[in-house]
Amino acid sequence: MRPIRLGLVGYGKIAQDQHVPAIHANPAFELVAVATQGQPCAGVENFKSLSALLASGLQVDALAFCTPPQGRFALVQEALAAGKHVLVEKPPCATLGEAMALASQAEQQGVSALFAWHSRYAPGIEAARDWLATRTLQRVQIDWKEDVRKWHPGQAWIWQPGGLGVFDPGINALSIATHLLPLPLFVESAELRVPGNCQSPIAASINMADARQLEVRAEFDFDHGHDELWSIEIRCAEGTLRLDNGGALLSIDGVRQPVSEEGEYAAVYRHFQQLICANARDLDLQPLRLVADSFFVGSRTVVADFHD
Repeated sequence: MRPIRLGLVGYGKIAQDQHVPAIHANPAFELVAVATQGQPCAGVENFKSLSALLASGLQVDALAFCTPPQGRFALVQEALAAGKHVLVEKPPCATLGEAMALASQAEQQGVSALFAWHSRYAPGIEAARDWLATRTLQRVQIDWKEDVRKWHPGQAWIWQPGGLGVFDPGINALSIATHLLPLPLFVESAELRVPGNCQSPIAASINMADARQLEVRAEFDFDHGHDELWSIEIRCAEGTLRLDNGGALLSIDGVRQPVSEEGEYAAVYRHFQQLICANARDLDLQPLRLVADSFFVGSRTVVADFHD
């Protein structure tokens, strides 16, 4: 069976560190082109823009988008209009409205599409979801605290309007929570702490609940230079489940549990392949909706300027 011929749009850190290795490791895909205004990708055709790639006549079946969310909407629209299957890095767009429009366009075009909430594919997530399915949920605590200077050095777009600030990593936690919990979550209140020289928050506290009044609290910090923490603790009547290291580690009542050996992005591309084979789409908007609602109802506190 012929591999799916794939093009990458954007060739920054996430594309180089995660997408390219996952694509090369999956025989169902063949990386044939990259559209980037930065450094080229060795071994494939390189183009300065998506338009140039599409106009070149090079045969491409699918496109994976690794550009910043600002400005991504028009690019994905262009790819969908050309009949290409699309994989879109998180967050899919700068606004909820743009993401909704892309979901509608993919449906109309009849192509496969994936909003790639990669943290949902962390090794411990499916085992956690299976265990929780028969438990009585009582309370959820999310702590997502990391050092932006370590993980996103010099990426000024994060602090601009639409860049999401601390919600760039925080949305990963929300994507896991919305995947694990059986009912939709709603933001009740939020506090956004915004540096005086930025447009997006560097830290946030969010209170959420579902229709059964399950209490879900999230603490996000993007200026946490010590003891970084990516954890979700779910207390149930039958015990306490905890995910650590962004979902890579799973424990129940303090006892480590077996997890999948497959990496996040390997699982993302496996899922994308399955969607293409089934002519299906996976375009969940719940994580982005929670971020949008946090901005909508959240109070803002100005904190010290941020310097990279």
